[in-house]
Amino acid sequence: MIYHLKNQLKIQRSFSVGLFFCFLLMCSIGKTYQSESDFSGQASWIEYKAYMAVEKERHRDVGLSYLISGSIATVGGLIAYEAASDSLSRVLYAVTANVGIAAIGLGATYYWTSSEEEIFYDTLEGSSLNLQQKNELLARYLQKQRQQRDSRRWIQVATHALIAAANFYSAAQEENADVRSIFYFLGGANTALAISYSF
Repeated sequence: MIYHLKNQLKIQRSFSVGLFFCFLLMCSIGKTYQSESDFSGQASWIEYKAYMAVEKERHRDVGLSYLISGSIATVGGLIAYEAASDSLSRVLYAVTANVGIAAIGLGATYYWTSSEEEIFYDTLEGSSLNLQQKNELLARYLQKQRQQRDSRRWIQVATHALIAAANFYSAAQEENADVRSIFYFLGGANTALAISYSF
């Protein structure tokens, strides 16, 4: 009986740690999509040019960080999957490895491709437009970019709020306590994501 309880506690502890790790990785991926660049200065091409030099470096750094963290999550998830004895832990570690692979793909995208803003900047920088024309085009671009960012943000809030509601509903209907706690965790995680996107 005591051995069974210790084993059960060990499983629950490893499961909780794994869920927490998945939550952190998913939140950071979500925040990456949210943390698009935000040039808040005047529509001055000279200021924007200096800003973009920093932004291009940040873009590569974000990509590198996802490549590293995704690799760690993938390898850790695969090793833990092989070491786990119960099916619930194995599922969790498989999910961790999958989230890690998604992070690697996201990191590769950031590291080896340009953002839309970088493409816009490179196109304008290489054009024959004069400084006044670049400033005018930049002003229109920044206005449109801010409108799109606000729309995306509220869509993300609504999406995560609906996922949270679905998970809380599933938790209320579920009879198995272990599965119910997973639904509550997912509901809480998505509630936190919805709140974070609303700011």
